[in-house]
Amino acid sequence: MKSLPLVLRILAIVAAVAAAVLFFLTQGKLAEKQAELDSTRAVSVAVQAKLETANNKVTSTEKRLSNESEALAESKRSLESTRTEASVSRREVSRTQQQLRQVKKETEALEDTAKDLRTDLVSAEKNLATASKEADLAQLNERVKELEQANRNLTTALKAERATKAADAQTAPSSNFSHNSTAFSSTMPSVSDYQVNTTPAVQSATIGVETTIASVSIADGLIILNTTPELGLTPGTSVTLVKELTAIAKIQVFENQGDYAIANILPGAKSRKLTAGLTVKILR
Repeated sequence: MKSLPLVLRILAIVAAVAAAVLFFLTQGKLAEKQAELDSTRAVSVAVQAKLETANNKVTSTEKRLSNESEALAESKRSLESTRTEASVSRREVSRTQQQLRQVKKETEALEDTAKDLRTDLVSAEKNLATASKEADLAQLNERVKELEQANRNLTTALKAERATKAADAQTAPSSNFSHNSTAFSSTMPSVSDYQVNTTPAVQSATIGVETTIASVSIADGLIILNTTPELGLTPGTSVTLVKELTAIAKIQVFENQGDYAIANILPGAKSRKLTAGLTVKILR
């Protein structure tokens, strides 16, 4: 019976020792757990910070992606607009090229027409020159007819005078009659004594105005002079070309084109002296 309390005491001591050991063991575990908890909290805080940073980066990336998406959409719209403008430009270029080809064809046609017109103009000028010569010839023929009529009138007057002289000769010596008839006959002009004048009435002569011969065609009887309105080379005007106080040709203008006057070369011209580029003076 006396050993029971001892046993209980021993058990109490063992229990106390065990509790102490457990306490220390628990304290050590708690310290480790606390350390692990602190470490876990620190890791959690770090992870949370990294997560916040990651979220911020994700947000920034999303914004940048959104901006880039908008820029890409704008680029696509600009590209479509550029493609549309390029298509329109290609159509405009194609239409312009067609218009250029058409204009080129029209220009070639106009050049051909201009060549034909120049040919027609030269032909018309030649025809006009021929017509002018024919008109001069007709005037000459009319003048010849007038002279022939005058000759006939003179012949009639001569016959009448001879008849009168024959009537008077009945009372005059025959030698005096023969002498008077011969003298009268020698004073009467014949047809060969008349010269055909094809020039207009002479006006007051002026000399000194200079011009230049642009072109000469002796075969066609044409001459082209450089002219100005002050020269007064109007159609129908007849002037004499003078070089070194010597008349080298008489011409009659039949066309004035502003800078050029086209004229017929009248008979009697010194053709060898008429050369293109020659400076001459005009005698009116």
